Amino acid sequence: MTQNNPKKLIIVGGGHASLPLIKMGEKWKQLGIEIVLVSENPYLIYSGALPQFMGGFYSWEQTAVDLEKLCETYGVSFTESRVVSIYGESSHIKLSNGTQLSYDYLVINVGAKTVQFEQVTNAAPVKPMNELLSVRQRLKDGEIKKVLIAGGGAAGAELALNLSHPDSFTDPEITILDKNDRLLSGFPERLSDTVAYILNERKVQLNTNLEFEPAMTNHYDATIIAVGNQPGSMSISHNFKTGKGGRILTDQSLRVIGQPAVFAAGDTANVDGKNYRQIGVHAVKQGVVLRKNIKALHRGEAMTDYSAYLINPLILSDGPDSAFYILNSLVLKGRWAAILKYTLDMRWIEKYTKPQSKRRSFVKLFQDGIERSY
Repeated sequence: MTQNNPKKLIIVGGGHASLPLIKMGEKWKQLGIEIVLVSENPYLIYSGALPQFMGGFYSWEQTAVDLEKLCETYGVSFTESRVVSIYGESSHIKLSNGTQLSYDYLVINVGAKTVQFEQVTNAAPVKPMNELLSVRQRLKDGEIKKVLIAGGGAAGAELALNLSHPDSFTDPEITILDKNDRLLSGFPERLSDTVAYILNERKVQLNTNLEFEPAMTNHYDATIIAVGNQPGSMSISHNFKTGKGGRILTDQSLRVIGQPAVFAAGDTANVDGKNYRQIGVHAVKQGVVLRKNIKALHRGEAMTDYSAYLINPLILSDGPDSAFYILNSLVLKGRWAAILKYTLDMRWIEKYTKPQSKRRSFVKLFQDGIERSY
C-alpha cells in the first residue's frame, strides 16, 4: 500500500547503475518510494557500443538509451539538468538552474569525465560520450579528413580500430598517440603488438612515447581526447569523503561513508577502498545491489555487499567481424569474439529500449551476430 507521505529517491546521473533503479519506479510507489532522475544528458550512451557506433557498425538505437522515455515508461520523474551541489547535512541538492530538491535517499552515479585541457580547440572528450556525437556526424558528412586520437588505452585503441576498419562509413587519416612506449600499455604485450600491426596495415599513424600537447590539435580537423578520466562527481560541490582519484568512498554496500541514506556507484565510487577499474561491468552489477539496498534501507532490513565478478573479461571490437577477448594475460582474437560481443551488447541494451515482448532471445541475438559478421 502506498504511504501518505512517500519517501523520495533522487538519482543523480543516468549511468549504467541507475537503470535497474529506474525500472522499479511503478513497483516502488507501492512501497512508498517515489523516484526522480536528474541527468544533464537526455541519453545514456552504452560505453560498450560507442566505438562501433563511431565506425558505423551500430545504429543509434543499438547504442543509446532514451532516459526520458525510460522514466516515462516506469513512472519516474525526469529532470534534465546538472547537479552543482549536494548538501548531505540537510539532504538536498542544488541544480544548475538554481532549483533545490530535497531527498530521503540519494544515489550518485555521474560516471567519469575525460581530463580537460586548456586552449584545446576542435576537440571532443571520450567521456562524457555524448560529446562525440558531433564528431561522428562530421565524419559521416566527410568534413573530417584528418583525426587525432590522443590516448592509446582501451578507449583510444578501440576507436582507432573501428574508425580504420575497411567497412567503416568513414575513411579519415588517423593518428593515435600515447605517452607510453606502446599502445594498450596496461594490457599484455601480445595485444599491443597485434593491435599495432593491424593499425599499421591500415595506414594509421602510431606515435608512442609522446605526450599530448594542446597545440597538436591545430594540425587536425578533429581531435578525440582519450587521455585519462576523473569521476564526474569532482564537478559537484560536496563534502563526502573521497579516495584515490577523487572517487567518493563507500562501504561494501555502496553507501557513502558517514551518510546513512546516500549511495554512490560506477565510476563515481571507490567501493571499500578497492578502487575498481572504471569499466562498465562493475556499474552494471552495482545497479542490482543498489536496487536491493535501497529497498532494504526503506524497510529497515540488512544490506547486501557488492562483490565484483571473479573474472572480468574485456572484449575490444575491431568492427563487426573481429574482436579481442582479454582475460588477464589471455588474449584471443576472432570472429567468434565479435559475435559474442554483439550478443552481450544487444542483450543489455534491449532490456532498456524495448518491451519484453520485442526483445530478441539469446539464440536469436547470436544468430543475428553471426549474420552481421560476414
